[in-house]
Amino acid sequence: MSEAAPRQDEELYNDEISLKELILKLKEFWFELWKNWYLIFLFVVPFLVYNLYKHYTHIKIYNAELTFMVNDEEGGGAGGMASMLGTFGLGGIGGGDYNLEKMLALLKSRKIVQNVIVTRASIDGREDYFGNHMIDLLELQDEWDEETPELSGFTFVRDSIDGFNEAENTVLKLLHSYVIGNSEKGRKAMLESLISEETGIMTLNMLSEKQEFSIKFLERLYNNLSEYYVDKSIEKQQKTFDIVSAKADSLETEMRSAEYSLATFMDKNRGLYNRKDQLTQFRLEAKVKMLGAAYAKVVEQKEIAEFSLNDQKPIVQIIDLPISPIEPSKSSLIKNIIIACLIGGFLGSFFIIGRKIIRDALA
Repeated sequence: MSEAAPRQDEELYNDEISLKELILKLKEFWFELWKNWYLIFLFVVPFLVYNLYKHYTHIKIYNAELTFMVNDEEGGGAGGMASMLGTFGLGGIGGGDYNLEKMLALLKSRKIVQNVIVTRASIDGREDYFGNHMIDLLELQDEWDEETPELSGFTFVRDSIDGFNEAENTVLKLLHSYVIGNSEKGRKAMLESLISEETGIMTLNMLSEKQEFSIKFLERLYNNLSEYYVDKSIEKQQKTFDIVSAKADSLETEMRSAEYSLATFMDKNRGLYNRKDQLTQFRLEAKVKMLGAAYAKVVEQKEIAEFSLNDQKPIVQIIDLPISPIEPSKSSLIKNIIIACLIGGFLGSFFIIGRKIIRDALA
């Protein structure tokens, strides 16, 4: 007991010394910072100049926002419908996995974006292709004059992408990279997207320096996306319906022709004909009956195929369209000054304290 008490007192004494040393060391650091305040100021100046420059050269960006949702559940009767269609030789018509992830992948594909680029729209009173509006908006002509002379003065003059030449394809791919962004070349995407896992709602944002361009480009992009997605989702069902529909039309035409032939034959003979003529009548009646039964069967198949088509068709429901006026992005002078002071102050303080620690260690 007599030995334990001194040990506890010694540990407490050592702790008090350590705390005292820590406080003294912090005071030293503080006096060092206070003494070299001008160095901290020198660190702050470049960041302050940069942030002030960024503030006064800030370009207003208009962010158009559009939200929509997709019915990503397969039709309730898909399984039963598939088995029912199988009995009519129309198997293979199944439901698709309609989801927002597929739409997100399609959204940034060149297939969807390029169709918007070669679409015409009136912006600021000038009707032209979206591609030409983008060239002006991004001031690409000035860049081409200096770096790519072969593209100097380029403009889109047609919307037939399949017939584009090398220069048209080059600009088309370039504008696509501006829309979706290119991290390798430091291009920030003009188009942004977000999917809410909880609500299943997709949000699209189009950012540009012109409000009207942001709104119209985003609307056209959404229309292209939804149309393409729906068409591709029901492509198999649509082909089946078209085949059955064409077969029904063909049988109906053939049946009407057979009925007309039978009626003409009976009008000519007026009920007075020999056995040879009776045989012709029986054959015509049998043909009409056979075609009628076949037509009724195909009509039933057509109705089922049409029901399956509608059952499997995804529903793209728009929630909010972008409307003007849109509040442009703003730059805060006070925020920029505070950020510059914090970054510069931290780096300056780190330099001064680090320098003192090294000096003390070498002393």
